[in-house]
Amino acid sequence: MPPVFSREIVRPLISRTHLKYQARTSPCESICPAGNPIQKVHELVKEGRYEEALEFLRARNPFPGVTGRICTHPCEKECNRREWDEPLNIRGIERAAADGADATRVRKPERRERTGKRIAVVGGGPAGLSFAYFASLMGHEVTIFEAGPVLGGIPRLCVPDYRLPKDVLDLEIGLVLETGVKARTNLQIGKDIPFSELRAGFDTVLIASGAWRERILPIPNAGLALRGVEFLRQVMLGFAPEVGQRVVILGGGGVAFDCAFTARRLGADEVHVLCLEKADCMVAPADDLIQAKIEGIRIHNACNVLRLIERGGRATGVEYQQIEGFCFDERGEAQIGNVCGLPNILSADSVVFAVGIRPELAYLDGSGIALNPNGTVKIDPVTRRTSLPGIYAAGEAATGPSIAASAIGQGREAALAVDGDLRGKNTAEEILSIATSGRIVSKPLAVTGEPHVVKFAEMFNPDYYPKAPRREGAVSVALSFAERNAGLGIQAAEEASRCLHCGHCDTCGKCVEDCPGHILVMEDKGPVVRYADECWHCGNCRTSCPDAAVSYLFPLYTLV
Repeated sequence: MPPVFSREIVRPLISRTHLKYQARTSPCESICPAGNPIQKVHELVKEGRYEEALEFLRARNPFPGVTGRICTHPCEKECNRREWDEPLNIRGIERAAADGADATRVRKPERRERTGKRIAVVGGGPAGLSFAYFASLMGHEVTIFEAGPVLGGIPRLCVPDYRLPKDVLDLEIGLVLETGVKARTNLQIGKDIPFSELRAGFDTVLIASGAWRERILPIPNAGLALRGVEFLRQVMLGFAPEVGQRVVILGGGGVAFDCAFTARRLGADEVHVLCLEKADCMVAPADDLIQAKIEGIRIHNACNVLRLIERGGRATGVEYQQIEGFCFDERGEAQIGNVCGLPNILSADSVVFAVGIRPELAYLDGSGIALNPNGTVKIDPVTRRTSLPGIYAAGEAATGPSIAASAIGQGREAALAVDGDLRGKNTAEEILSIATSGRIVSKPLAVTGEPHVVKFAEMFNPDYYPKAPRREGAVSVALSFAERNAGLGIQAAEEASRCLHCGHCDTCGKCVEDCPGHILVMEDKGPVVRYADECWHCGNCRTSCPDAAVSYLFPLYTLV
């Protein structure tokens, strides 16, 4: 058989499906929890076509301005370019597409014909909003029930402004509401409205209430400490508590470090972070660890807190002990290993608990919905269905603490599954895309196999892409709540040009040049096999391709 060329998508895809002409893909796209078309975005940003790049992003992810700022970018950890020089600044390019596009020129998808089906969404965070956006575009009537005063969930109420300016979030939530989504805030399910009323009043219910219940260590005087999520929430709502000059944060994740950075901005001279993790096993994003060093945050690793020290009804310090290690059980509770050394005392003006969060699902009591041992909703991982018909779950209510990109991707997948169930169709057998007119169109799925993920070792000619330094946006070191990262400006196109386009044809033409049998010709859409019966199966095209976009179908055959 002649060579097969794996190509980039040509129109924005809603459903995360693998097409017939995409037999190969990149590590970054294969791991992106939001399903972003990363390489297509790079291609468009490189050419300065920001509006088109944003259209492709929004087809999968209605919050590229948010994820382009706060995503922990697992894609960058998998980027093949890291084996060549440095990984691409994928998050920065995503943000550049969201920030740099002219909003008046960005096409918006048209809502499908109304179905008359009504869907209730419990929770207005990333999962609930993403679900609502896509379900509304599919033609359903969607109402969000949010317990808080505003929509946005954790990104709204707990992510500080220096990481995510709220006007960015407001803009993207506004685009969700523009599709016809209704929202009711300050309304708590189980208190103001029983869950059974939602089941009775709507055709479908999505549980997307997130993870807001904070873990508290079972130690003496634990009640004297501030709660990390609530602390951040109060600061965001303008009710910042007095923290004093010396603050101790208990925990080692992203919330803990957000609390630490926020305490510094509230005037604390000394901020200490005590965590169970060893220095080489930190769960916090690498960016947080770098920022902690810049801002003078002191990290104490492998520490087990024994008690809070009380004086005058206040927490005035922490007693802790070094440990050799720990692990989590099936309920998500930490099991402490051997201790080493004598207890130590660290004095403080304030102590903040940031040792984890879990879903608050008391409103489901008596509903019959099955839960996992760790307290999350038990679901089918593909369809997002719960144990009750017509009830689905997505985001942290189903997975436990995760990142916004995962919640967004799960929200979209849940919307497609619900749409299929309400219409009596199997959405796994169709491709949803957005035509140039803005209409959402459906085509039968041509192939269901997972594409091959190209690793760097398979790329014969990476030197086609000259080595070049990674571009970063300027970062402010000022201890203020103004956004720290300026993002990529004109550097975005330069950074996007570093993409190796792993597994996808970049139309460079080297395969055509190097074909000894001249069976390939270059057309507008890329190389085409013009004389298939004359192919020698020599493999020159495969070894010439700098993107590893060429494959062969076996077994080979000869004509007789």
